[in-house]
Amino acid sequence: MRETTMKILPVLGYQKEALIFWKELLAFGAEEELKDPDYILVLGGDGTFLGAERDHYALQKPFVGVGFGSVNFLLNRSIKDPEDLMRRMEEGRWTKFPAYGMEAEIRTDEKIEKGIAFNDIYLKSIDPTRVVELELETKEYSSLNIKGDGLIIATPQGSTAYNRNAGGTILPLASKLWCLTGICTAKPFHVAIEHQEISVKIKRNNAVVVTDNKVFYGACELRIIPSRSRAEVCFCDEENFEKRRYNE
Repeated sequence: MRETTMKILPVLGYQKEALIFWKELLAFGAEEELKDPDYILVLGGDGTFLGAERDHYALQKPFVGVGFGSVNFLLNRSIKDPEDLMRRMEEGRWTKFPAYGMEAEIRTDEKIEKGIAFNDIYLKSIDPTRVVELELETKEYSSLNIKGDGLIIATPQGSTAYNRNAGGTILPLASKLWCLTGICTAKPFHVAIEHQEISVKIKRNNAVVVTDNKVFYGACELRIIPSRSRAEVCFCDEENFEKRRYNE
């Protein structure tokens, strides 16, 4: 039994191995703390990690992920031992990356809904057989018309996900930039802009808006602003997360 107590807010995926790992961690000095933890510990896969970021980013505590999912892109893959993890948390031996979120306000014909994303927000036509026509407003673009399958707005963390598959730019993790990437648009659209307020009006055909994995139907307008807080993601040195982002 270790003498050090480490206050941890645990976020567990559905994998039974994640629960076993957490129970073993308790034996090495971990203490569950929901309000003022030293770390937010995610044991699961990438979906679990994104959900933890959205739910707990306002605590402004470091996130450590241990991969138990199928891909584990956002989590540490080399950590296998609970005692080793406790030692790393005690010593603070991490490479840390900021994760900037996007706060979204989605207006439909009936109401205004809110969401937050740490990877990406994208819009598509509700009817997959039809294109959507958008009007984009940023500091750089005034009433820019975009016509096609949709539009992706991605953070540096999320720039290697859907954005990369659509041909978008991969952003440096520490940058305060967002990617705007058209999805099969009439004119290719792949740009990077600074964090700012963005307005997107749906001019033709109602759209579906997706914030990470939360879906909003019947959108007429979307407004995005930088989140008021940021998450901080921890990786052990063996992970070489920057290399992973560009090579996978």
